[in-house]
Amino acid sequence: MNTEIKKAKHFFYNKQYEKAFEIFSSINECFYEAGLCALMLKNEKTAYNYWAKNKKKCPACNFALSVLNYINLKPAQKPSFFQVRAQLEIFLNLFLENEFIDWAENLIANCDEFYASNPESYKFIARALFSNGYFDLALQFLKKTLRQYYCDPEAMIIYSQCQFLLGNLGEALDYVNRIDNMVDGYFPAKLFRLVITEEIKKKNN
Repeated sequence: MNTEIKKAKHFFYNKQYEKAFEIFSSINECFYEAGLCALMLKNEKTAYNYWAKNKKKCPACNFALSVLNYINLKPAQKPSFFQVRAQLEIFLNLFLENEFIDWAENLIANCDEFYASNPESYKFIARALFSNGYFDLALQFLKKTLRQYYCDPEAMIIYSQCQFLLGNLGEALDYVNRIDNMVDGYFPAKLFRLVITEEIKKKNN
């Protein structure tokens, strides 16, 4: 069975969702995974059936069910702290990777409600946007994060990376320096400073 699960995961990570679904749906314990594959195949009804029938057996199915309401703009109840995290760290990233832009937009539209349940929501959204190349949009949510948590080094390093990739080297370096002033020895900032300074040297030569 472990070999089959590994094979299914391989298919899933390579976006071969139909092959992954065939395996996961044949394994009794993989209700969440089978539903997730169905959702990635744009079959919401099948995904719902897997998750709704097995929500008592599999806690992950409860997290997954809540996302169906949000992508259809029909939130049923206030999400929990961990539901928000699952929706924004797992589902939002998957939707962006697979260019399900309507679903991604519908999730993001609930950002203020998510924030009320989980104060890191803006950062989770920014991280997913950044990872998928939406740097300008990521900056908008990073600014919201940093207004509330001005000394969050992870948000600041992502902000710096966005500015770097947009060509704003001075702004990128400024934020790396701010991290150093607040968090001594934060390795990602030290490493990224080398990248920025090297790029500035190239531009000045």
